[in-house]
Amino acid sequence: MGYLLLAYLLGSLVGGLLFFPEVRGKDLPGGSGVFRKKGPWAALLVVLWDVGKGVLALLLTPEPLRPYTGAALVAGHTWPLFFRFRGGGGIAPSLGYFLAWYPRETLLASALALGVAGAYHLLWWRKRRGVYPIPFGAIFGYLALLFLLPTAGRLGALWVAGVVLLRGLEILRGR
Repeated sequence: MGYLLLAYLLGSLVGGLLFFPEVRGKDLPGGSGVFRKKGPWAALLVVLWDVGKGVLALLLTPEPLRPYTGAALVAGHTWPLFFRFRGGGGIAPSLGYFLAWYPRETLLASALALGVAGAYHLLWWRKRRGVYPIPFGAIFGYLALLFLLPTAGRLGALWVAGVVLLRGLEILRGR
């Protein structure tokens, strides 16, 4: 239980809100939202922070608990205790978590996700507006992880994807 709480609290240290509190209320505090409001260098800082806390959470977690602490980390990022439970989408911390756990499989899934995001941006999103390209591509990345990872990793990816999906539905509803 202590590892889950630690992962949640670590997740609650949302980079976009720590470094750029003025973004709160104007956009999501993840890499994409900070990119839209503050530019690419600010977004890079936020993404590195959020990916880094995912790596740290994985390194602090004993092997048997890894399928569960990833979800706690992402829940902390999406509903952060320190920022009135209004955080980011959870993609960057989950990326760091899985990169540290299963680097090869995560890089393959990330390449697929970025490819889908790029195609979606070029072919569909510009015309119709809807889900932003990175979250749209991430759906395919999480699905790829479900096929690429061994059992414990699949369970972790399923839990993490579930948290990201819940947050995504909140975002789409405008909360």
